[in-house]
Amino acid sequence: MTDVPVERLMSTDLVTVSVEATAAEAATLMLETGVNSILVVDGAGRLEGLLTGTDFVTLVRENDPEDETPVGTCMTADVVTASRTDSVDALSALADGEYTHVPVTDDERVVVGMLSTTDLTRHLAERR
Repeated sequence: MTDVPVERLMSTDLVTVSVEATAAEAATLMLETGVNSILVVDGAGRLEGLLTGTDFVTLVRENDPEDETPVGTCMTADVVTASRTDSVDALSALADGEYTHVPVTDDERVVVGMLSTTDLTRHLAERR
């Protein structure tokens, strides 16, 4: 996959919620859209965090959440990101299996896409 830019493989049909959304709202959105992670953004679309299925498991285990639990309390805030021009080869976090999703942001941290292991697998399959 040498020197394939992230923007060539990333998804741009993004599922987002605000940091004020409830865990119940986020869970419903995940089920309705069939995604495994949701981007948490501010009003300008800047990345605040990432909410994953693993975050929900932790939330349930630690808090037995009610419907009003804010997403901001259970999201991953320290998110590894990429830019559109990064080389896919440089994203060792995906290759090493450390992450399954890497948000793609611009210089202002506005989310412009999402790169997932599914995107990488699709690309490899198309090359065959």
